[in-house]
Amino acid sequence: MEYQKPVMSIAELGAMGFSVRDMKNDVHVPGQKFAWKTSGGGKWMIDVREYEKFRNRRRRR
Repeated sequence: MEYQKPVMSIAELGAMGFSVRDMKNDVHVPGQKFAWKTSGGGKWMIDVREYEKFRNRRRRR
């Protein structure tokens, strides 16, 4: 899938049709390396390439 930017927020990905609930659950998976919170307790930022790999690995199980 083509993304507008290499790093996007949950809200931006949600606007593209991704499930916000699933993304919020995925960022809390222990050991995940695709998401981080901005300073000051801000929003979650997601590296879309790494998130795509994570989703593909998870789908196969």
